Amino acid sequence: MNVLPYLERPAEWPFSADPDVDDSCTVDDSPGIATAIECAASLSTLRRTVYFPAGRYVVRTPIRPHYGRLTLTGPELSADAVSGDPDTATLVAVPCNPEQFPGVIQVDTALRADDTIPAGINEVWIRNFQVALTDGPRLRANSGILVNRCSNCLVENVIMRYEPLVEEPPSCKPSNLDGITFAVGSGGAIRNVIVDGVPKGGIYLASVPAAHGTPSIEVENCELKNINGPVGAVALKIIAANATVRNCEIHHNQLHPADGSIGVNGGHGMQIFTQTPPLNLPVAVPADIRIENTYFHHNAGSGAVMVSATPGFVPTGIRFYRVKSAYNKYYGVNIQAGTDVEMKDVWSWGNGSYGMYLTARSNLPASTFRIGDVILEDPLVFDNHLIFGSGTNNAGIRIEASDVTVLGGEVAVCTEAGEVQGKSVQQMCWRAGPENTLFYPVGNVVSGVSTTNTSEPEIADCPYD
Repeated sequence: MNVLPYLERPAEWPFSADPDVDDSCTVDDSPGIATAIECAASLSTLRRTVYFPAGRYVVRTPIRPHYGRLTLTGPELSADAVSGDPDTATLVAVPCNPEQFPGVIQVDTALRADDTIPAGINEVWIRNFQVALTDGPRLRANSGILVNRCSNCLVENVIMRYEPLVEEPPSCKPSNLDGITFAVGSGGAIRNVIVDGVPKGGIYLASVPAAHGTPSIEVENCELKNINGPVGAVALKIIAANATVRNCEIHHNQLHPADGSIGVNGGHGMQIFTQTPPLNLPVAVPADIRIENTYFHHNAGSGAVMVSATPGFVPTGIRFYRVKSAYNKYYGVNIQAGTDVEMKDVWSWGNGSYGMYLTARSNLPASTFRIGDVILEDPLVFDNHLIFGSGTNNAGIRIEASDVTVLGGEVAVCTEAGEVQGKSVQQMCWRAGPENTLFYPVGNVVSGVSTTNTSEPEIADCPYD
């Protein structure tokens, strides 16, 4: 089904790739696209396809496919395509109401007429589009592509950029606009995607496992960069379960608070975290997450972070295999909460502070479980602490937690100056809870770690004694 015959363009704005149509209030391709989808859905074929020829489509309210076995596709798209390439199909979100409708495609989000939640659909494939997001919400969160209640769904070969009609600094970007979100029990794949400059999150895996089930999700061969708005600003956010991230590059993300303060609670490459959602849903606890062959670099927060602000709930079943984290402003890998965590062949170098930092420090009640059953196998950690203090007292791996095992690997200093990490693995006591309760590391094992121009692994004197 070709979408062009269904578009209702005014005579003065015939269909073309002319970006001037973005500013024309008389152009809205949303109704015509919706009609084309309805016509395609009436066909009796096993899979229905709506084809978007090369050009520029103005989407003032999101496309809302609510049929299964449906493909929305443009011409074959190369990852090298530049913004506005006339040989590609570009969906331009020029929302009528940025608080509610900032994106281009929202799968199965509308309530029925009687306000009941519709049943889920399956196999909606979104392929070969450039997406230009021009505005978004500052109060209620939404996404450029939002997939709800959809099994075996696919977002593939998509380049999404934030491109406002009027240039604005990052601190003035819409604070609640994510790029691609899979939520409400959606599963499938996000593959060969580039997300560039979206304010809040590049990709957000947002299902609540206890409420929505745990369908598998794969994020593969994606690049997430320049996520840099005033709130959150994390490239990859995961609260869902049963997700695999592989062969991705995540870089140059930064938080720009509107008040001009230094952004320390964002700008991370990835954050795996628990969340207490609205609507009396259970706590979202990420579980069974695999990160493979992925590179986090030049982020203004940390490379990869695991956290929980919810007492009694921590990410669990987390696996990092052949992950690299370099030149991030804070930590390469930062574990603040997690259990049943395995990190094998993880490299961390050139970060501003510790290459790997495991800390159970928290403002939650001191009795709250934070970190346990963590294994670091064959890590390679070198030349960290480039920003936050230099000299021989800094460790490559800092552990302020119990039940942590470090097996093999190497912690090294390769620079001639030596004004970076001087210690290899360092265990420390820590304080936690409103009462500043003092804890000592218990049950940790450090074995077979090779050191080059760094001291041997140690349990340091407790500075709080």
